Amino acid sequence: MPALLQVVADELLMPRGLNITSFVPHRGDTLMEEMKCYSLPYGGLGFASHVLTYYAIICLWARRSPIWPFRRVNCSKLDLSLGIVGLALSVGLSIFAIVMCKNTWQLLVIAVWKMSMSMLNGITAVHAAVVVMNGGKSTGEAAWWIVLYLPGMFAGMSGLMSLVVKHWYDAGVRKITIAFYSIVGIGAVIVFIGIYRGLTSKPKYEPVTGEKKKDEERVWYWGIGGLAFSVSLFTVLAAFYGDWTLGMMTNNLVGLPSGDNSGLYWSYFVAKRLTMFSL
Repeated sequence: MPALLQVVADELLMPRGLNITSFVPHRGDTLMEEMKCYSLPYGGLGFASHVLTYYAIICLWARRSPIWPFRRVNCSKLDLSLGIVGLALSVGLSIFAIVMCKNTWQLLVIAVWKMSMSMLNGITAVHAAVVVMNGGKSTGEAAWWIVLYLPGMFAGMSGLMSLVVKHWYDAGVRKITIAFYSIVGIGAVIVFIGIYRGLTSKPKYEPVTGEKKKDEERVWYWGIGGLAFSVSLFTVLAAFYGDWTLGMMTNNLVGLPSGDNSGLYWSYFVAKRLTMFSL
């Protein structure tokens, strides 16, 4: 009788064709094999995910509902719940990917990068909800949480660039890398020009009043503005660059998940979308 009960229990709790190990990605020795353990979006799907994430964050910074930006966020309790659930799920799945990708340090730090983005997304929603619950009018202070994202981004970029060097033979990887750093480099060039001119230019005086001209100040403004522009551009475009580069290196531009990690992949994708339903 106990044996019969065990068989019945197994049939009820574990339907035919369902194997719990199918939800756990397998580790690999090469990048192509190890990507099976990387259960986070990349490629075209990763790009779409990041576009939606940026959009939701910007809307919440402006206290606007992502699903209807013409409406101010007012449903704070629902938003708080969505933010907490989305934060917990996306960060938890990111940590799982970090553990499973420990054989390849590059993918590990890229997963840390994605976790940082998940934290920024979720905490922004929670912060905005708390502000509304306390009667606040502006949620712009939530933008300061970007400091949580920057360390993870730079760590992830170090791993990504290590993979780029190994796959430099790929023409697509070379082209997108050159394009990315060329665009980001525009701001850097402005910074260097502004600093150089600010350090080397001599003071000039007005012929009548004898007051110093403001040329040097304008030069420094250009330098500071160029630095801010360069850092902002790098921060925004780095995620897109990483998505498409990983897709090229794995010959999977769409970024479709393998059978090993499809459940975790789509769970993460959906979890990050919860903040878009803030009302």
